[in-house]
Amino acid sequence: MWREQEKNVFPVLEELGIGFVPYSPLNRGFLGGDMTEYTRFDSGNDNRDTLPRFTPEALRANLMFVETLNRFGRPRGVTGAQLALSWMLNKKSWIVPIPGTTKIAHMEENLRAATLSISQKEWADLEFTLSKIQIVGDRYPAEQQRQVQQN
Repeated sequence: MWREQEKNVFPVLEELGIGFVPYSPLNRGFLGGDMTEYTRFDSGNDNRDTLPRFTPEALRANLMFVETLNRFGRPRGVTGAQLALSWMLNKKSWIVPIPGTTKIAHMEENLRAATLSISQKEWADLEFTLSKIQIVGDRYPAEQQRQVQQN
C-alpha cells in the first residue's frame, strides 16, 4: 500500500543491480482481508494499535483497497494477499517479498502467489483502479514518519 519506493528507490536499485525485499508486503496483515474497523490489537505484543493506518477510521476507509483486490481476485480464484505478493513478484525480477506469518495455511496461500498467471493488461487495469484509492493514515506515528521521510 506504500508505493513511494517505486518512484525514489527502484530506479537506483535497477541501475545498480540491487535486489529489493519489501518490508511487510501484506501491510502488517491488512491485505489478507481479515481486519475491519472493529479489529483490536494486543498492545502487549502488537504495535499496530500505535500506527495511524490501523485506527478504526483508517481501517474502515482502507478496506476499499482490500475490496478491490478481492473483486479482482475472486473470479480468478485468487486472494487479495496472493495478488499483492504476485504483483510484487511480477513487477521486477529483483523484488523478493518475504511475508511473515504464524500460520501454515497463510504460508501455503502466500506460496501460491508465485504461480499465478495474470496478464500485463490485467495488472495494468488493477494498478489503475488501485491508484484512484486514497490511502488513509500514515505508516507510522508523526515522529517516526518524519525519520522515514528524512532518509
